[in-house]
Amino acid sequence: MDRKSRTIDIIKSYNEFTKTNNEAKFMKDVCVFFDAEKNEDLSDSELNLLLFLANKVGVPHYFNMLKDKYNAAEISTDNLGMSAFSSFLNEASLKYNGKTLHKYQKQVIDFFNTDSKNRFLLTAPTSFGKTFTVYEIIKKMKNYSNILLIFPSISLLSENFIKIINDDYFKDFKVHTLSETEFNSDNKNIFIFTPERYLSFIDRNSTISFDFAFIDEMYKIDNGFMIDEKQSENERDVSYRIALEFVCNMTKDILLAGPYMHLPLKENETKKSLLAFAEKKEFKFLDFNDYEIVDKQYFNIKGKHSYCIGTENIVIGDIKKNEKIARLIKALSFSKENTIIYCSQRSKTEEYAKYLCDCEDTAKLFNKRCKEVSNHRYELFIKHIESVFGNDWIVLKSLKSRIGIHHGLIPKYIQKEIINLFNKGALVCLFSTTTITEGVNTTAKNIIITSDKKGLKPLKQFDAKNIAGRAGRFLEHYVGRVIDLNNKFEDIIDSPSATIEHKNYDINSIKNEVDYQITSKEFLSEEDLFKKKSLDRDIESLNIPDEIFNAFKTINPKDKITLFFRIKKALNSNTNHISMFIQSLTLNNMKKFDWDAFEYILLIIYPIINERKLKNLIDTKIGASGQYSLLTVLLSSYLRDGFMGMVNYNTKERKEPITTDQAIRKVADCIYNIFKYNLVKYLGIFDIFYRYQISEKKNVNIDEVSGLGILIKKLEHNALTDRARRLSDFGVPFKLVQFYDDDSNKEKLFDRYESIIDQEISSLVQ
Repeated sequence: MDRKSRTIDIIKSYNEFTKTNNEAKFMKDVCVFFDAEKNEDLSDSELNLLLFLANKVGVPHYFNMLKDKYNAAEISTDNLGMSAFSSFLNEASLKYNGKTLHKYQKQVIDFFNTDSKNRFLLTAPTSFGKTFTVYEIIKKMKNYSNILLIFPSISLLSENFIKIINDDYFKDFKVHTLSETEFNSDNKNIFIFTPERYLSFIDRNSTISFDFAFIDEMYKIDNGFMIDEKQSENERDVSYRIALEFVCNMTKDILLAGPYMHLPLKENETKKSLLAFAEKKEFKFLDFNDYEIVDKQYFNIKGKHSYCIGTENIVIGDIKKNEKIARLIKALSFSKENTIIYCSQRSKTEEYAKYLCDCEDTAKLFNKRCKEVSNHRYELFIKHIESVFGNDWIVLKSLKSRIGIHHGLIPKYIQKEIINLFNKGALVCLFSTTTITEGVNTTAKNIIITSDKKGLKPLKQFDAKNIAGRAGRFLEHYVGRVIDLNNKFEDIIDSPSATIEHKNYDINSIKNEVDYQITSKEFLSEEDLFKKKSLDRDIESLNIPDEIFNAFKTINPKDKITLFFRIKKALNSNTNHISMFIQSLTLNNMKKFDWDAFEYILLIIYPIINERKLKNLIDTKIGASGQYSLLTVLLSSYLRDGFMGMVNYNTKERKEPITTDQAIRKVADCIYNIFKYNLVKYLGIFDIFYRYQISEKKNVNIDEVSGLGILIKKLEHNALTDRARRLSDFGVPFKLVQFYDDDSNKEKLFDRYESIIDQEISSLVQ
């Protein structure tokens, strides 16, 4: 389309907007117009028009981005019209704390008022800037002292911790990220937790109240939206729902947020449990789903000879998917537009990346494209990975070819650095699973869709929109490209939306004993009420304090009762296995512990373990007589030799060695998912019940009884000191965590990459 036709179309779009007030449709048209005009020679009259359009749609950033990033054009002061002055005034009205908001962020902020109860559920696209909006709400309200922020992952927790400590506004706040934190409620506090850490925190601080709470990704209350690749996510809906209920009971002002959530309407929805929740807890819905600040352009790649994408004519034809991916990336790399390739499984990210690495001409092309980028950090990172992980890891081989791999079983600090290098242009493309949708911000213009699945399950509309949302970034692009190799993705995008449900506000939903803790009587069936009364009697008969029994709220109360009596029976047997194990933990910094005693503890907790992978590790026996579980062997190896010790065992010492790629995935799954989440949970409830029963026997305070705390901290954080645990959360090389976990003043024997990271994280170790 020529420029004249484009201009006529955008004027028609504006005229239609004045009649219909369809802001979302007008925004899409404005994005497309700016994208087409961004590299043109623009006259003053054309610049005046673009300035006018940006401000009419409520996103003045569009025009500022044009002159700052693409065009460097300025309107001559002699040719400024009244519309330009009006636009400047409009932009000034969106200035807030020295920053320019877009119109829709300001609308959300304006809903919050100091003289009212402010509770809202916000749904908006990934490019909306929801977390940024949260900080501006806090700054506007000024009277918030105790603030709670709940994020779905440790990575997001750490990222927001850094943002807050680097923001002068929050200099008077004490920022907390660990559940055992000590605080003074008379001072200003910000608590940044995952749902699980929040629940652990309120186990210790049940009477605390908050002035404001923000819960991100709140759609995770509905297990129907939880097709996650991570083992740790299996109970995420339970954690989210329990956390949400307690937050509502402990907090005045609340903002819940998530992307692309379909919210129920009273008039036409059959599933209204979220409406019931909103009415009971006094929430109002803020629906901005249609406001795509960065528009999306879709391409279906089938068997045609060639396709025109942007300025490139890409020859495709009837070839295999690997080659299609390669040709697309190579063609798009000429315009220096970074590309993400979405893959359904971790194995696929590595398979596709390997195919590109094996193409010598591709590696040469990618290295040539990245030659202009500062490569000092990239080169140090390559050397670091080589020295720690060896030469045979696909992640390293891919990096050498300027290709990134991103999935949940790559150590966190490596994931972070790969994203950093990708955003800086040191990597041409990034193969990723859905980990790319979990709060990771990239500069990718393009996303190539290789599958309509997430793991082995079909993508839902919600998933597809979230993945497509990673194409294009606000303040970098006007339009992102979604390139579909599967030819079903756009159909999924256009399919009917599923409504978020809240099972604790639906009398017809199937509930278990955990749900009884947070469901009011009106949403329990007669059968549920009968079961709840029976359960309450059983709990009451234990005659133990609520704060003891109610710890680890995601564990089924029936399982807690079973465990309580099994511990009691073990203590009455006069065996000293448990105390022997606890004593062994303090020896040799936990690098050696009593295998027989740990097996005895596993025997006690085994009947309440529900996770398949954890049970399999216990059921698999090792040794000539098979007296030890594989779990005991692996845990002992990890505590003694760490992550790389377990990798080296799998690649060199085991009876049937496996590849480095297989070993790193296997070890990461064991440490990050089984040890860190599942084992910690069961050892945690065992620990508190054991210490309580000992305290009753000896008539001492429970805090005076030694337990498994040191092991639980090590498994959850791979560290014991507070500063090392913060570093572990943030994601730094293994050697830095080890150094700061040691209180002795030893020499920093870091490589050059580790030294750079050490300088960058100085604020975390103070």
